[in-house]
Amino acid sequence: MGVVGQHGRGRVYVGFGVVAALLLAACGGGGSPKASTTTSPADGGTATNVTSSTAGGGGGKGQCFTDPGPQHARVRFVNLFTNSTYPSGDIDILQGFSGSDPCGKKLATVKFGEASDYIDVTAGDSSGNWEVGAYPAGGATDQDHEIISQTETWKGGEQVTIIVMGQDPTSGNRPSAGGDQAFFEKPVSDVNPESNPVAGKGLMVIGAASVQYIADKNAAWVAGIAGQTKCLTAVGDTDPNTRTNIGGTSLVPYPVTPGTLSVSLYKSDPGTCTGTPDLGPVSVDVADGGRAFVLVYGADATHLKLLALPIAS
Repeated sequence: MGVVGQHGRGRVYVGFGVVAALLLAACGGGGSPKASTTTSPADGGTATNVTSSTAGGGGGKGQCFTDPGPQHARVRFVNLFTNSTYPSGDIDILQGFSGSDPCGKKLATVKFGEASDYIDVTAGDSSGNWEVGAYPAGGATDQDHEIISQTETWKGGEQVTIIVMGQDPTSGNRPSAGGDQAFFEKPVSDVNPESNPVAGKGLMVIGAASVQYIADKNAAWVAGIAGQTKCLTAVGDTDPNTRTNIGGTSLVPYPVTPGTLSVSLYKSDPGTCTGTPDLGPVSVDVADGGRAFVLVYGADATHLKLLALPIAS
């Protein structure tokens, strides 16, 4: 099983070293953000009163730390967030300790079903602390409109994909509340080497967490490639007669032949990968020793799609 532990505020992180049965916990956007009026950063430095303005959110009068940390990371954001109040809309990504942080800034606006480019980010203080939030695009950036808020502590050199998704509609949270999954792509895992890049093979990782409250609760799939009658075998599938299902919050890694692959998902019952697929196909580019995501998403159970995202090497 992959590495699972507490990371950030009230959430679970998962390193990329995962196996087929690993369950991921999506976190909500609730909780109290760190106030921009904090008097000193973690290393005991000084705070400075400033006035700044950031188009599209962030900025204002207050205290912020004018000396960012030396730690840098590359982060991209995937917008799979939808619910009845904000159906399949764009989201704004704001860096800062709350949406009104006077030193905050907008990193990107991401359309539904798309991913941003990898963005170079810098820690907010010398201890590596960094925070980002997502909000419905073009709207308010107060806590009532916060979809997610995520805190990381960078060591430097990380590469991360953060997926923003909906939350259980029966949970009683505010209309904008969502969840997220963060996948650390670099450095690669030294705990589960079977899920790391392998020379001569690519690794395709398929997940459906964003539709766990949209698709039928019993929805599950197996994966196949055009031109092959046999379903793909996931890491950890040692029995030739069984296949790990894709569904719920599981993340399923598949070693594949490098190249451009036409990938489809088929219903797990009967579990055959021939004929008309349930989802797809989608074209996936996987390099020799490289990795790629395939993510299930959609506005509702009858409009599910596949999103292919190569992972930068």
